[in-house]
Amino acid sequence: LVQVGHVFPREAVPVVESIPLTDLDGQPDRPFLGSPPTIGVLAAEGEPVLVLRGHRYLFEGGGLAPVQAPVAAAIGCGVRDVILVEPCLSLRDDLRVGAWMAVTDYVNNMGCSPLAGCLDATACPFQDMADAFSQELNAELINAVAETCIAPRLGVYQADIGPQYPTPAEADIARRNGADAVGNGVVPEAVLAANLGCRVTALLMVAGHAATYRGKRHRHSDTLDAAEFCGPPMLRALVAAIGGQDHAPASGSEDACLPTWHAWTMRAVQC
Repeated sequence: LVQVGHVFPREAVPVVESIPLTDLDGQPDRPFLGSPPTIGVLAAEGEPVLVLRGHRYLFEGGGLAPVQAPVAAAIGCGVRDVILVEPCLSLRDDLRVGAWMAVTDYVNNMGCSPLAGCLDATACPFQDMADAFSQELNAELINAVAETCIAPRLGVYQADIGPQYPTPAEADIARRNGADAVGNGVVPEAVLAANLGCRVTALLMVAGHAATYRGKRHRHSDTLDAAEFCGPPMLRALVAAIGGQDHAPASGSEDACLPTWHAWTMRAVQC
């Protein structure tokens, strides 16, 4: 599964036979940030790859279920690798706008556990999250995109509930927590997927720097501009890395995958 944040241009990740996210069970019928999210299928090495372009956020107030259900459904369809692509704000001077960071660890500052209410999802919910982000998958993707001269840095991500950006004092606390970047997503999906036995990685695009008392304030328009100009090269490299650009969809693959997705979404919501 490749889940791409709503700020990135959709044409950078071409899919076939996409359907609106609102067609799936358990998704609230509320306006989305940006264009309505869609689920599509990308063929790679003859295997269907699910692509979620846009998704729900915890700050929308609908709880964890709408955020996590698409990932849980994908895992039910047989997905074993989960790649999350999101923007972030840098907490380091050397991590500049347009750079990419592969997450090695996280700080959950969302005020709730991503596994709350999911105790029936796994045999044992008391999992060690030290390896929630797969270093093996990180290495595979970093090596693959290196051929396009893109070199993601490694770092720790702090997830805040948002949607507001952190104050200078909050950014300073995040640095003391050991974080290199902050944002409003990734952790709910990543923790659930890791708990369900998947390899998980998150590729974060630096859209700006977190506020300081002396620096320039970040605006959402800055995030959109950075995503428009810096997002497509990485997304195209990611598509190439998983083989999507050189392979035609397997016959009937999207027809087989998307109905299965519907069924597993219902099961994920019930769980």
